[in-house]
Amino acid sequence: MPFDLGYPPSRFMSSRPGYNGTSLQDAARVFGTEDDCLQHVWAQSSDAVSACRTCGKLGRWWRRRGAKYFQHCCGATISPLSGTLMHATKLPLRLWFYAMLHFANSTEGVNAAFLGRHLGITYPAAFRMAYKIRLHLAALEERAEPIAVGQDIHARLVTVNRARSGSQSPNTLNVLFVASDTRLDCAVLPAPRRHSVRAAIESLMPNHGQVLTTCHRTSQVLSAYKTRQPLATFEPTFFIDHPADRDLISGFLSYFLKPFNNHHKHASREHFWLYLKDFQFRYNRRDHSGQTYWDMVRSFPQLDLQSLQRRR
Repeated sequence: MPFDLGYPPSRFMSSRPGYNGTSLQDAARVFGTEDDCLQHVWAQSSDAVSACRTCGKLGRWWRRRGAKYFQHCCGATISPLSGTLMHATKLPLRLWFYAMLHFANSTEGVNAAFLGRHLGITYPAAFRMAYKIRLHLAALEERAEPIAVGQDIHARLVTVNRARSGSQSPNTLNVLFVASDTRLDCAVLPAPRRHSVRAAIESLMPNHGQVLTTCHRTSQVLSAYKTRQPLATFEPTFFIDHPADRDLISGFLSYFLKPFNNHHKHASREHFWLYLKDFQFRYNRRDHSGQTYWDMVRSFPQLDLQSLQRRR
């Protein structure tokens, strides 16, 4: 960050891990200058340790003073920002890392209006920045470690209201949530049909074991309303006989719905899946929230919008 607060950070004295976060001082210590930010992105890139794509040889990559690219001894150049959320940005890299700090520490999400006022940039620039950061979080969630082979999972179809359509179409969306004992994932479905729900479950959590559900509607859909073999076991009292904290889907809905309705009233149907991924990224790290920011900046994957939308 471009300034020093002049005092050390204070840690929240609570045993609950969800209350921890990353302070501005900690972030400023690592990303204090533009060079620090660019060097960090380069260090996380596979190109920094792989052979040159032009000559095929290993060699020293060096950076021209003031440039945002690195040059190989053969003359080839490469930009570590290319294809990432900061691709072709005209904003200082420190602002990007500062904005991501807000996303990591927030419990209710960050909207573009707040981001624009806080960073001193225009609303369109803030909207594009927030959009790119959410794409980045979705890409990181796609790289998450898969569940163990044969592990049982829970599934639930939920109808979410107040997703602005911008037309005469309904403002409701069908969202499929699937959860293991430690991790949750979700996808927006065009229609709640047995084949589409099954395909979404296989895409979100492949190699799973038994599928359980406590939702009658989900059970009906997964059995094609009792015309086909059911794909899920209906156990409405499952969480009465098991610890309530295993019900990750209900926990996520409590975490997501109220902040979304309060702070993202103008979210469109087109971008709704990105808001889900934004909250999902933090929710899956609720037990080690102090590492959420560092997980966010640990890698900078190439943002392939079409690939991400296929799993949305």
